[in-house]
Amino acid sequence: MSGKDVFKIGQINGEACPDRAVEFIRKLYPNKTADCVSADTGVPAQTVRRWLEGVAKPSWVAFSRLILAYGPAFLVAVFPSRPRWLDDAYQREQLAELEAEQARIQSKISALRANK
Repeated sequence: MSGKDVFKIGQINGEACPDRAVEFIRKLYPNKTADCVSADTGVPAQTVRRWLEGVAKPSWVAFSRLILAYGPAFLVAVFPSRPRWLDDAYQREQLAELEAEQARIQSKISALRANK
């Protein structure tokens, strides 16, 4: 690996902002943030509290667990510039969630109509 390659990797890694990660998890869980994130990721709640307090940042292992737990939505929130494939993955994830919600709603509508 050349020095030029190392510089590029550093630039890419530097784009992920730990503050955006904290913002994402706070928005996801406004209450009991540390406990909920710990349950989702296996990262100790005390570690998550330190991120929330701003005294620590997620390690590579913790960041990886956040990615595995929260998927493309997390990556989109954390990386201000990202490859097109990530935007596509995020869009597919959102579409699948909306279609599942639509199916649940349609099922409730059908049940209500059947009871008329």
